[in-house]
Parts: sequence; C-alpha cells; structure tokens
Amino acid sequence: MRPAPRALLVSLLTGATLVSAQTPQPTFQVSVNYVDVDVTVTDAAGNFVSGLTRDDFQVFEDGKPQKIDTFSLVELPIEQRDRFLPLGRPVPADVRTNRDVSSGRVYMIVLDDLNVSALRTTAVRKSARQFVEQQFGPRDIAAVVTTSGRKDSAQEFTSDPALLLAAIDKFIGQRLQSAEIERIDQYYLSQLSGVDETTIDDQGRPRNVRDPLTRNQSYDPSNLERAQRAIGVLNTLRNLADFLEGVRGRRKALLLFSEGIDYPMAEIFNSPAGDEITRATEDAISAAAHANVNFFTLDPRGLIGMTTDFIEMTRNGPPDYAGADFSKPLGTPHSGVQALLGEIRLTQDSLRALAEGTGGFAVVDSNSADSAFDRIVRANSQYYLLGYTPPNHPRNGLFHRIQVTVKRPGLKAVARGGYPSPSGRTAEERRRDDLNRRARESRHGGAPETSRELREALNSPVQQPGLTLSVHAAPFKGAQKEASVVLTVELDGQQLEFAPQPNSLLTDTLELSFFALSDEGKPQKGTRTAVNLSVLPETYQRLKRLGLRFNARTPLAPGRYQLRLGARDPNGNKSGTVFYDVRVPDFTAEPLMMSGLLLSSPGAPDGLTPQPDPVVERLLGAPATSRRVFTQNETLALMAEIYDNLPAVQPRQFEVTATLLGENGREVFTARDSLTNEPGTTAHWTTVSYTKPISLKSVAPGRYLLRVEARNRADAGDRSPASAETVITVTPS
Repeated sequence: MRPAPRALLVSLLTGATLVSAQTPQPTFQVSVNYVDVDVTVTDAAGNFVSGLTRDDFQVFEDGKPQKIDTFSLVELPIEQRDRFLPLGRPVPADVRTNRDVSSGRVYMIVLDDLNVSALRTTAVRKSARQFVEQQFGPRDIAAVVTTSGRKDSAQEFTSDPALLLAAIDKFIGQRLQSAEIERIDQYYLSQLSGVDETTIDDQGRPRNVRDPLTRNQSYDPSNLERAQRAIGVLNTLRNLADFLEGVRGRRKALLLFSEGIDYPMAEIFNSPAGDEITRATEDAISAAAHANVNFFTLDPRGLIGMTTDFIEMTRNGPPDYAGADFSKPLGTPHSGVQALLGEIRLTQDSLRALAEGTGGFAVVDSNSADSAFDRIVRANSQYYLLGYTPPNHPRNGLFHRIQVTVKRPGLKAVARGGYPSPSGRTAEERRRDDLNRRARESRHGGAPETSRELREALNSPVQQPGLTLSVHAAPFKGAQKEASVVLTVELDGQQLEFAPQPNSLLTDTLELSFFALSDEGKPQKGTRTAVNLSVLPETYQRLKRLGLRFNARTPLAPGRYQLRLGARDPNGNKSGTVFYDVRVPDFTAEPLMMSGLLLSSPGAPDGLTPQPDPVVERLLGAPATSRRVFTQNETLALMAEIYDNLPAVQPRQFEVTATLLGENGREVFTARDSLTNEPGTTAHWTTVSYTKPISLKSVAPGRYLLRVEARNRADAGDRSPASAETVITVTPS
C-alpha cells in the first residue's frame, strides 16, 4: 500500500450526537455504524427550500423505513475572500482563531499524481488553483494531498489560500503510459529487432517466430504496477475518508483531480488483481459513507481532450499503421484509437462509480470546471443533515440503497444512493489496518502531562470550538540556527467559569498546551502549562470583559510547521484549539533579514497576562497582543528585530521604514529611521530591535496595511528589502 499522506491520518473523537441548529457545532459519532445523510431539497424552480423539520422527511434503507435520530439544517453564507485593494492581492492574516470555526466548508483536495499524465500537469494545477482562487471562502478550510504520498506537495487543513496554492504548484503527474500505447511500442520494437524468438522446425532448420505477447491485444507489460497503483489510490481515498470521520456535523467534500483507475477490471484473463481492486473500491466508498464524505471527481482530460494520447500513439509509425484511420488496414494487430477510447471510458466509469457511490458527481468530457465548482460550493453550503442507526449487516460487501423523500408535495430531495457494507477482512487487510492505526497514533503530539480531553482535541483533524482562542505566532532569531517563535494566546473571558470561594475570591486552573507538527508529520516536543488563578470579584469582571492572555515561546528549527495550540477550562468543561501554519526561516540565509511583527497598545486597558514575556513587554511597553482592531484614542506600538548577517568589514547604513497604507492607496503614516552598524566598535550589532509608536488619533476609521521594511543603503535597490506586514482596523474612539 502507498504511504499515508503526511500527517493527515489522526485519531477520531467520540462524544455527543448532533442537535438541530442553523450552524451546527462539530459533534462526534457514537457508533461506527452510525450513518449521516446530507440532503438537498429544491422546489420546482430548482431553488433550495429551507424551513423544513424532521417530520417532513422519510428515510428508507433497502426499502424499509428508518428512524431519524438526528436532524439539522446547515446554511453557510457564500463569501468572497477579502483582498487589500491597493496591493491587488490578499494579505495573509497573521492571527488565527477558532471563533465561528463551524461556519465554513470543509474541502479535501486530492491530486492523483499516480493517475494523471505528466503532460496534463499544468491542466490539473490550473484547475485546482482556479477552485482555491475563485471558490475558497474566508471561513473555509482545505487540505491538499497527493496519492503518491509526496510530502513536499501536501498541506494540512488551513484557511490560508496561499499555502494551498503553494502545495498545488508542486504537483507533477506521473501516470503510466497507456496500455495500448505500450502494446504498440512493444510491437514495433519486436519488428525492429528482426527476430522475436528462434525455434527449430521438424526438419532441424531454424525458424523465426514473432513474440505472441506483442500480438496479443490484451497484453499489458505494466499490468502489475498498474494494479498496485490502483489499489494504492483507492486505499488512500479510504484512509482520507476515515480521517475525515473525525469531523462531525458537517458535510465534507473530497475533490479528486484524476484520470481515473487505469485497470482492465472486466478482462478476466488480464486482471489478476481485479477482485482486490473491487474490494478496495468498496472499502473507499464504504468509508466515505460512514464519514459522510462526498467524492467529486474531476477529469483533466475533459479540458484538453485526448490529443496527447493520440500523439503518443502515432509517434512510432504513420496513423494508418497505428489504427487511427479506420478506412485502411491496420499495420499492427492492435486497435489503436478504438482501444484508447475504450481505456478512457474505463477510467471515466471508475470516476463516476466513486462519485455517485458517495453522493457526489463526476466531471468528465467537460471543457470547463466553472459550473462544476459552483455546484460543489452550493452543495456544501445549504443542506439538511439526517442521521440514523442502520440495521446490522453481515460483512459481505453488499450495497444498501438509501432513499430520502419529502412529505410536502412539489419538493425534490437529493441524497446519496447508499453505501456498501464492509467486506470481511483478510489477514493481510487486518495487518494493514493495524499498521495504519499505529501510523496514526505515531503522529499524535502534545506534552505527556496534557489532559486527555485537551490532548484529543489537539490531535483532531480540524480546530475545535468550545473555548474561543486567538493566536499570533512570530518567528525570531534564536540560539544557533533555531528560531524562537513568540506566541500570543488570548482567551475569550466570557467563556471562562471561575469557582467562588469562602474568602470571596474566585478561582480557576487553566490548562494551556501546544506542540508543532513538522512538514513530514512528525510531532515536536510539546509544552504544557497549568495556571492557578485566584482573583477578586472586580478583577473577575474585568477578566470576563477583556479576556486573558498568555505569552510564550517555543524553539523550532527552520522549516514549515503547523502549531497546534489548545486551552481547557475544567470548571466549565470547555476546550478549544487553534491550528497555526508558520514558516520558520533560517535567519542567517540572507545578508539582511527581519523577524515577525509584534503589536501592542500600551495606553489602552487590557486583559490580564498571568504568563508574560518580559523581554517583549519591556520593548513594547506592554504585552504583545493578537488584537488587530484598535481605536483612535490608542497609540499603537510595533516591534521587529533586524538581522545583519554580512561580515564585519566596513560600516553599514540601514534605512527602516514603517508605513500605514489605507485602502484608498494613500499613506496616512510614514516613519523613516536610520541605523548604523560599525564593525570593530562597541556599537557593532548582528541583531537590533526596532520599535515604533504610532498615534492613531488622526487616522480615519478603516482598514490599513501596516508594513515595516529594512534596506541596506548600499544595495541601491538591487535587493528586495527585508519586511513584515499585517492588516489592522482603526475604529472610532
């Protein structure tokens, strides 16, 4: 089996069932046999119908009515991603939160590099990029994986489209050559060699005999590898569906960009792995059914046709010899174009089977994916979610049909057609499942002393609500080549529950835990802190109003990471997590570099900080904050570090510029400072802290780009400046 993609296979949670809500909170399944069915209801004009109740629906399995145990209506707004207009590009948010985490769509983008031709790499990249750039909303989350398990082209769940696009741009198709083209190639090679096989006739004379395999229309020299790839892709889809089972109460869309399963399932004598591939297909569809995952399959050949296959087929001979001209006799015993069309139909049928078996749809023979992407977004924006406990079924792989009807006349309900029951597991499959389980557990992170509840939340597939957090992470230069990532974690005080004590104090013990998941899915050393708080009633009211802040640091080597941070309040039995993607640079790689950007507002009333960072607080005049909304009566303080990595040979002059750029393109604040670095003196530095106060009194309400740049004056514009930026919002006093 192909290796599991990166760190995307993690533990599943168990807990309460779903309750009716307009925007349901994630909930967790009680039984592995529990079946979720998402249903789209439209009127005669094709418009979605809301306002229905549980009693308006009937669910049948194999013709028998089922009791609807859970019911909810999901209506998610379709929003356009915000862009900062003067720059003509989105500015990535440097603060992450789990607030309203359930109000977005969940996408798994699967790039089937094992079954996409290298010649269609650009088509897949373009189509996948189009989906992210045009359809990905500000509250949506998505992950990117490849079926080959390439780690450098994978991305964990994120709301940052730039990270998704970076992963998509690394996609490279590596599909095997068409079986028909391989047959024709082998035939012409045998012709060129002159003799395929030498035998002796009954009179003792040598005789030349053509290799019968090259003349066999079913011969496929890559049959074994083709089968292994097919099974690997289907097992990857099954693993991803199992992984998504941990995201409950929401519809989940898996977008598979693929040319389909390339294996002759119907040819009895040329498909020794046919039964295994059939079982793998059933397992993938069954896993998707249990996890309520819809497969949407998109064939890139629909965008450019079979031109490249035709060119490959005819490269060794004129078209009439390769079977392209139906009016002339064939120059080979093979079918040429007819066989290619048959192979395409076979692979398209596999895409249809995966999509229709999971409640999605297949996009084949289409020159545009625009309408398909619109349908996918609409299907994941408005739907009813019904849940029922199915009858016990033997593990025989039989398909069980689901039918959903609406009692009100004139309405049409569309749901997936059913699911296959699992097949009995062979010893090899049980061993494989055990290995997958161990692989998932090996990717679990968190400090050992972290509570079970918080540890499970940290290792969930996606961020968890419950306790609202806002997180900011900024890499700074650390010891050796490691960076020191400065963390600011702020908790919503309204959700904290302190226990009253006889002495009039109110107490609580808050748990904070975090760890980093590397680009290869390896959890780094975790940190856990328990903070015991005892506050006066008036302090408690201030805490409820302004929240609570923790400032911490974690060392990380250069690379890409997903920071997983969580907090738990045992008094209210609430936990929440935030997943923060961060790139940690090698701060010695360039002559001039800059850290991340920290902000604060020293003059404004602020929340409590039981765990401060004294170095940052001394430079900023207050603890760093994750807030990005400030009033006109505040003075904004910013801080960044500048690193000079050039040899200490001669004095250097640096210009540092801090600007506030409005959405109208005008600079409302500009500050320029000069820094001198003098080698051989006590004033020489390799790291310097840059701070700047910005009064917002004269800044009109609105959104602004705050940008800090540092440039060596000797570069004369030849080198890009080191920089850091964020978007802030100024509100009236």
